[in-house]
Amino acid sequence: MTARGASPRWRTWGPLLALAAIALFAVAFGITELPLAPVAPTSSPIPDTTAGRLVRQIEMVNYPTSQVGWAVVPFRPYWRLVHTIDGGRRWLDVTPPGSASNGGIAVTVMGSSTAAVVFLAFQYIRNSTFAITSDGGADWTAGVLPNAVSAGPDPIFALNSRHVWAVLGNGTVIASSNGGQRWAPVALPTMTSGSCSPTSVWFTSPSSGWVTGKCEGVAALWHSADAGSSWQAVVLPGSYASSAKVSVAPPQATASGGALTTAATSGHGTASLRVFDNSSGSWVSPPAVALPAGRVLVSFEDPSHGWVLDAPRAKGALALAYYTSNGGINWSLRTTPIGAGEVTGLDLISPESVVALAQAGREKDLWSSADAGIHWKTAKMAIFNGPVPRVNGIVG
Repeated sequence: MTARGASPRWRTWGPLLALAAIALFAVAFGITELPLAPVAPTSSPIPDTTAGRLVRQIEMVNYPTSQVGWAVVPFRPYWRLVHTIDGGRRWLDVTPPGSASNGGIAVTVMGSSTAAVVFLAFQYIRNSTFAITSDGGADWTAGVLPNAVSAGPDPIFALNSRHVWAVLGNGTVIASSNGGQRWAPVALPTMTSGSCSPTSVWFTSPSSGWVTGKCEGVAALWHSADAGSSWQAVVLPGSYASSAKVSVAPPQATASGGALTTAATSGHGTASLRVFDNSSGSWVSPPAVALPAGRVLVSFEDPSHGWVLDAPRAKGALALAYYTSNGGINWSLRTTPIGAGEVTGLDLISPESVVALAQAGREKDLWSSADAGIHWKTAKMAIFNGPVPRVNGIVG
């Protein structure tokens, strides 16, 4: 029996199939070399000390009321925005559609039903898309910022459906008077001493706006008393070394009509926190409280009652809770059962009731205390899919 050579058909199609295989390999290789969209981390990194919420770590929890809460959590596989109206027993995924493949989301919670979401730009995506809701996440109005947004906290604020402010990643503050269709830069005066780079914008009333950020050699912020038409630099009292790194949190309103904020200073091996209150018409502060260097989460219910959750960097350490009932003059230390490397968010529901969000791998737990941190209980977050949120405007 003689061997058979290649058939005429194979001689015709063989080289073409080989070329097709080579081309397919080249395309596949090229695709694998493109930057990939990130997924939520399997563990929580410990970033530098900061005031307010975390930087470089976007998980958060915020309770405008005891029953209504918002949170950002790692989920399937990107970060998602979830919302509860029953005190945290059931959470609904309300992430607006449009930019699922992203570097994460930053959220500004403006009320029980109002929030603004910014999709953080990632690698080859230059601009950040945003979406604003006024009905708890069922409907969103979306748009695009002219560049990548700051990681915040609170990098965007919607005073109403038309007037929106945002802070870009390069520290430029921008404003829109037509819902984000057009943007204009906001001129901020320079500091007389030290320097600050904006990261956050917040309004404590329709007329009173604030821009805060990371400072060096000073604790300062910018304030507008005319709904953002003009801005003034405000230096908070206290002396800081010229090399000191200070993070100033977005101010919050007080019952008296004033505002309060905190400033955290990070150093070698230690950190410190000062509470500033201007309810009397001028900014006042007790001496700073010294903290172990690590991740610091701050939450105040009013100028008197506040918490600091300190997560030391030591391996296996537990988070420490500091509680004040007199505006930071005195602090009570509470140990917690929460792993320091897991805690990612903190918010007060009442002066003595606190909720902390912890992420152990992909598990999401809510720790809570109703007695100023003496006793703690934990519950896993139950997250459900609801109707797909509707979005109007530009979809990124």
